[in-house]
Amino acid sequence: MKIRYHKLPDLVNPDGHSWYPFLQVCLRQTNRGRIFLALVDSGAADCIFPASIGTLLGIDVPSGRPQTYYGLAGQASPAFVHEVNLQVTGFNSWITIEAGFVIADVVPLLGQRGFFENYRVVFERFRLQFEVYTKMDALRPGSDRGY
Repeated sequence: MKIRYHKLPDLVNPDGHSWYPFLQVCLRQTNRGRIFLALVDSGAADCIFPASIGTLLGIDVPSGRPQTYYGLAGQASPAFVHEVNLQVTGFNSWITIEAGFVIADVVPLLGQRGFFENYRVVFERFRLQFEVYTKMDALRPGSDRGY
């Protein structure tokens, strides 16, 4: 599936804009689900979401396994890890991942553990698009989406 990059105002240069690989996903725990955009981030170790999304899903966020994430400048962000189900919009399958819910207003991130373990992603920044395939599609013999 091919997805266009999203154009957003540039935070460094107020007169400009930047392009980002955001993907629409649904996250759920039990029967409550929420659809939102998340940044596909190959540099993120884990899938990380704001605690507010966890609360919307009915998760008691502070009851999760404590985890600390560190940002670009080394700032610590406390989080709590929970098991949730994730579905990429446009695919039928759901995957179960462990995700960190950060007690801060952060951009939802789809990282190495959880997301990149289950999907093949091809970034084509020069075309302002990226492609996402399920692991099963990518590993299918004879598939042009394979490795």
